[in-house]
Amino acid sequence: MKKILIYSALSLLLIVVFVTSVNYYVLSFSKINYYYDLDWLEKKYVGLVFWASVIWKDTPSDILKDRLKVAYNAYVSWKIEKIIVSWDNSVKNYNEPVAMQKFLIDMWVDVDDIYLDYAGFDTYDSIYRAREIFWVWELVLFTQDFHLKRAMYISQKLWIETYWVETNLQKYVNEDYNNRREVFARIKAFLEVDIYEAKPKYLWEKIEIISDEKIEEAKNKIINN
Repeated sequence: MKKILIYSALSLLLIVVFVTSVNYYVLSFSKINYYYDLDWLEKKYVGLVFWASVIWKDTPSDILKDRLKVAYNAYVSWKIEKIIVSWDNSVKNYNEPVAMQKFLIDMWVDVDDIYLDYAGFDTYDSIYRAREIFWVWELVLFTQDFHLKRAMYISQKLWIETYWVETNLQKYVNEDYNNRREVFARIKAFLEVDIYEAKPKYLWEKIEIISDEKIEEAKNKIINN
């Protein structure tokens, strides 16, 4: 009985040490290019807005609204020119990317400047697909602080030049739960990135993010022809 207690205590200690060490390691990647205020962000090209829940099929939750609002503010202040919105369209009547696109269009973001990723099933997939599908090697991430640090770690480990803007505009329901959940989400990210070098569930053909200059050139060719 005594040996069982000792082994149990040692096992628990090892788990605590592992969880603490991995979390410290992941968080260590969040010390550069971190902006609380858009004014400090230099002009970049592409921003990525991560998924969050949608209410009644097409209404962004408060967390998602704030991510989209800050991305919009970056867009209208010329900090970014294009926006990727990423999440899940695996269920026919649940389409987060389109709901995110609609919200941005309603705020007068040009539809040509919004790119939809329908298979960003988690943070790792969203960032990996931004690189592999959209050919993005420099990226501004828009999400709340509790999630942002994990996203920073993933993007840097995938060799993306990454900048991040925090989108905490209010107090959110279940904030304590989100913070607790992140402890274990960082473990998952560590296993995906450093241990298994996982691939996203889906990798399709590449999609070029077209610059405004190329769009204007195409329009002029059509008009002149």
